[in-house]
Amino acid sequence: MCRDSFDLAVAGAGFAGLACARAAAALGLRVAVLEQKTDPGAGLRTTGILVKEAAEELELPRHLLRRIRGVRVYSPSLSVLDLSSPGYYFAATDTPGLVRWLAEEAVEAGAELLLGVPYRGARRTPDGFELAGAGILARFIAGADGPRSRVARDFGLGRNRDFLAGVEVELEGALGVAPDRLHCFLDSSLAPGYLGWAVPGAGITQVGVASVAPLGDRLDRFLEKLNGVFFLDGVRIVGRRAGWIPAGGPVRPLGSDGVLLLGDAAGLVSPLTGGGIQNALHFGRLAGHSIAQHLLDGGPLPHLELERSVPRYGWKRLLRRAMSISPPNWVFEALLASPPFRALARTVFFHHRGLFSRQAWREILSPVGDGR
Repeated sequence: MCRDSFDLAVAGAGFAGLACARAAAALGLRVAVLEQKTDPGAGLRTTGILVKEAAEELELPRHLLRRIRGVRVYSPSLSVLDLSSPGYYFAATDTPGLVRWLAEEAVEAGAELLLGVPYRGARRTPDGFELAGAGILARFIAGADGPRSRVARDFGLGRNRDFLAGVEVELEGALGVAPDRLHCFLDSSLAPGYLGWAVPGAGITQVGVASVAPLGDRLDRFLEKLNGVFFLDGVRIVGRRAGWIPAGGPVRPLGSDGVLLLGDAAGLVSPLTGGGIQNALHFGRLAGHSIAQHLLDGGPLPHLELERSVPRYGWKRLLRRAMSISPPNWVFEALLASPPFRALARTVFFHHRGLFSRQAWREILSPVGDGR
C-alpha cells in the first residue's frame, strides 16, 4: 500500500530537480523529491561554474560564490590568450554547499525531500503513477535523473546519444593559479573534441579534462603538462569525480502526458561548452511553474510549453561537430593567433552576447584588443 500521495514526484535532487521542486511547491503543489544519496551535496559530478545570468537569476547566496572576471585560453604550446568583458563574471561555487542550500529552499517552500530513496521505476495508474519502492503515488513525474535518465527510458522519451566523457580532481596546495581567471587548455592529444581546465576554488583547485574519446590516462598527462604552468609539486588530491556530459542538444520528446524531463536528462546542456547549470536552474523553475499551472488550472501540457522555449543550439551544434573532429594542434595554434577567432571566443564565453547579434559580428569582423 502506498503511504502517501503527491501532486509531483521529482526524480533527482540536483540543480534542475530542486529548482523545479522549489517552484512547484511554492505555487501550492504537494511535491516529493526522490534522491538516492543521503546527502544531496555529496558525490556531485559537476565543476560548478556558474555564468553571471545563472548566479543572478535566483539571487544565490554570495558566501557560496566567488567571482572570476575572465578566461585565460592556452594553446597546445601554452601561449596565452586572456579574454574578458566589462561587467561580466563567472562564479566558482561551493557546489556541495550550493546544492544543500537549494535543497533547504525547496523544503522551506513545502517540498518533501526523500533522501536515500532512488527512483526505481513507475507504473501508470488511473490517477497518475505509482513509484516502485518509494511507497508513493504522484499525479506527475519530473525526471531530473541525469544524462542516462531512467525516467526517459521507462516512458519512451528522448534520450541523450552524444556525450563527452569528463574527469576532474580537486587539488590542495596548487600554486600560481591566477584566481581571477578560468584556465582553459586546448590540446587535441590530451582533450580531443573538448579541452582541459583549471578552476581556482576556495582553498582548492579543480583540474579536469573532457574528451570525445576514451579518457585513459589523459588526466595524468594533463596534470604533468600543468606542472609546467603552475606549481603542483606536493599537491594532494582531495576529491575526484567523473561522468558523462550530454553534447547533442535537447532531446525530443521532452515529455508526455504526466511526465517531463529536466536538466541533463533533457539534454539541456550547451553542446559547445558543456555548461548546463544555468539551464538547469532556469528551465527547472519554468517547469515547476508549468506543472503547477497544468495540474491546478488545466494549463497546457508542460513538455509542449518547454519545447517551445528551450534553445535549439543550432550554431553551437555545428561548432561541436567541428570540435569533435579533433583538429591537429597546429590548427589551434593558428586560430589563437587570429583576431577573428579571438572575437569568436569572446562571444562564446560571455553569454550576454549571441553569435548572431550585431555586436558579436562587429567584434568578429573588427576585433578590438583582447589583453593578449
